[in-house]
Amino acid sequence: MASYRLIFGIIIGIILSFFSVFFFNMTGVITQIKQYVGSDTIKAASLLVGANFDFDMISFFTSNPTILGFFAPELLAWIFLGFLSGAIAKGTKRGVVTGLLIVVIDVLLWIIFSIVSGEDLMALFQDTQLSETLGGIISAILGAFIGGGLGGLISGPYEEFY
Repeated sequence: MASYRLIFGIIIGIILSFFSVFFFNMTGVITQIKQYVGSDTIKAASLLVGANFDFDMISFFTSNPTILGFFAPELLAWIFLGFLSGAIAKGTKRGVVTGLLIVVIDVLLWIIFSIVSGEDLMALFQDTQLSETLGGIISAILGAFIGGGLGGLISGPYEEFY
């Protein structure tokens, strides 16, 4: 039998992932989205989902890292998404699984929206952009893992009722 708490946590996490970066940083991508909302809504959706992967964990640690620089809006958004979905799913293991599933689904949505809107995806996965893209995905995985674990831990163990 499928767990409704797990499915509900994933759905809420995916819906909030479209807006989660704006909870922590309102000025970053909003000017680009204003350009595309009227004419190309799929491009705007691609920018909304892609904004979650802007924090590059690899270049952060290869440069001069600071403690304030570590708490980028994108990482805070993933911790928030993981925490909220983990609290809904209830249980540490289920919270981590829910958070990581949200990352995987968001990456797939980002790729699908980018293909449909006509963006050049090969540019994201070549040369220096490859490091930035992988760094963004790694930071999303780390944030969702931490947030999902904390949310699941705080909400208590999962109990199955028969």
